[in-house]
Amino acid sequence: MAGKFDAAIKDLMWRGMPALLGLLVKTPIARILSPDFSVVKERRPDLLAEMVDRGLLHLEFQAQDARRIEWRMLDYYGEFGNRYDGVPVTQIVIYLGEKRSRMQTSIDHPNLSFSFQLIHLSDIDPTPLLDSPSPDDAVLAILCRNGNTRQNIRRILMRLAELYPGMRRDAAARLVILAQLRRAVPAVVEEVEAMGNITFDIKDHPVLNDIFEKGVVEGIGRGRLEGELLGEARGRAETLLRLLRKRFGAVPDTVVERVHAAGIEDLDRWADAVLDAPSLDTVFEPSKH
Repeated sequence: MAGKFDAAIKDLMWRGMPALLGLLVKTPIARILSPDFSVVKERRPDLLAEMVDRGLLHLEFQAQDARRIEWRMLDYYGEFGNRYDGVPVTQIVIYLGEKRSRMQTSIDHPNLSFSFQLIHLSDIDPTPLLDSPSPDDAVLAILCRNGNTRQNIRRILMRLAELYPGMRRDAAARLVILAQLRRAVPAVVEEVEAMGNITFDIKDHPVLNDIFEKGVVEGIGRGRLEGELLGEARGRAETLLRLLRKRFGAVPDTVVERVHAAGIEDLDRWADAVLDAPSLDTVFEPSKH
């Protein structure tokens, strides 16, 4: 699974997703197993779990079609058999895209018959994921059938609002990343802003910064982004620049860039120095820190 969705999905998987796993297989999961299978052509399975009946569950997530994926899945099956004494393996590829996948799901040779399941996440009813006690299931619901409606987005965000601030910010970031696959970023951003208690600093999430810089969030003005969505650091940076311009006049582009790249601690220190500094340069001198 390639691209910026990989980290977001894997992070959700390793946190649990009990409702999604329950929809995929009826046998309960006993434990998540190590993904370290470097011998498989430098690959790691997206998820490998041992079920209570001692069988294995292998999941791969694909945001787009992959050529010859059937042979890759066969490679994995052989490696799992070698490592776990030939126990049965249930293999499922979960397709995240909107359009129907055309990937091959079987190999039919004279001396070989092999197949795996292909499930389109867009076919799954989001209700069990939204009802799950796991907020990570709720985040994945954005990709399910009608999971990107305003009502369901609000339900997802209500689940995230129950988390501690750091976890809530990270979950909201993953939600925005996945929302790109359903062209639902504007709706998510507007609902985040409307709730008011879910914020995240784009500087802390390079992928999110890339999303907004490329204009993925259409129809949302710069002022709104600089409020809730650009976070506390961006707001303080703009305040500091206004103070600098009022105190010293025009501010060079190099200073503007430095201010926007700074963290909250530096921004606060520089703001304290503005009133007493004899010149623009002395605001940023170590002696003023």
